[in-house]
Amino acid sequence: MDGFNVTDLPTRNDRQRIIQAPLCAFLLRWTWCGCRGGVRRPSFTTLWGIVILGISFNLASAQPSRQILDQVAIVPQIGTELPLDLVFRDHNGDDTTLQEALDGQPAVLCLVYFQCPMLCKLAADGLVRSLADMEPSVGKDSQVVLVSFDPRDTPQQAATTREQLIHRYGRTGTEDGWHCLTGDESVIQSLTNRVGFHYVWDEETKQYAHAAGLFLISPEGIITDCLNGVEFTPKQLASAIAAAKQGVLNEQAFSGEEPVSFLRCYLYDPTTGKFGAVVQWTVRILGIATVIVLAGGVTLLIRRQRISQLPASSD
Repeated sequence: MDGFNVTDLPTRNDRQRIIQAPLCAFLLRWTWCGCRGGVRRPSFTTLWGIVILGISFNLASAQPSRQILDQVAIVPQIGTELPLDLVFRDHNGDDTTLQEALDGQPAVLCLVYFQCPMLCKLAADGLVRSLADMEPSVGKDSQVVLVSFDPRDTPQQAATTREQLIHRYGRTGTEDGWHCLTGDESVIQSLTNRVGFHYVWDEETKQYAHAAGLFLISPEGIITDCLNGVEFTPKQLASAIAAAKQGVLNEQAFSGEEPVSFLRCYLYDPTTGKFGAVVQWTVRILGIATVIVLAGGVTLLIRRQRISQLPASSD
């Protein structure tokens, strides 16, 4: 028999949704039946109460994801040296270091986790497409290093990801330039803290909330630039790699103590009512549209009620 788990208990927001949903349904049914049957007419207060409940329902659903996402950001540590002696595992399960992965060349560092359902795949795909459209070649002119920040990821998963990347890149003889690394939690945290990559594990949804971006690394292991998002033009990426090769820092990518706004990954979970930054604005727009439609319906009902109460004109 499974033990009792406190995480199975409903949260305050869950209790609000449990109360609000049937209450909204009851009020809507009462209003509709009253208007059709002529037995009762809903009051102005009741109708607008439905609108207020709808707004509070949307706010309660949005609150949990906002609390988590506020902890997610990339604060680029431009000019900082990577801990090159950290020991990771490569796609074969052998120990390796960041120093060995750089191999005296500039590198593109991408922090992902191999079980990511969405954003990591988009970031890797955008990176490969840009590299494929560039004249410089991976392995000869630069290195690509993907490091998983999930300590549960395995070398087997890293090997699968690496094979897919090499296949999509489509250039023979470049295999030595692609590195997919996994590691222990302490090693991963040492790297993510050094580069300024802040992510959060949500136990309820079993997902990481994290940002998307690329770090450019000089041959000496210095962070020279940080590119935002999941799409990178070949010209933008080639210029950043060339600057990293010369050790030129992009000071504009540094924002002091304030986190940079990056695309963040967090999927909607209908069982908990949580959703993330990637779809957050879509949900907000739909919520606002729902409230507007509901408010319009309420106004129409009130106008019909008032018209029906006017004395009939005599012939």
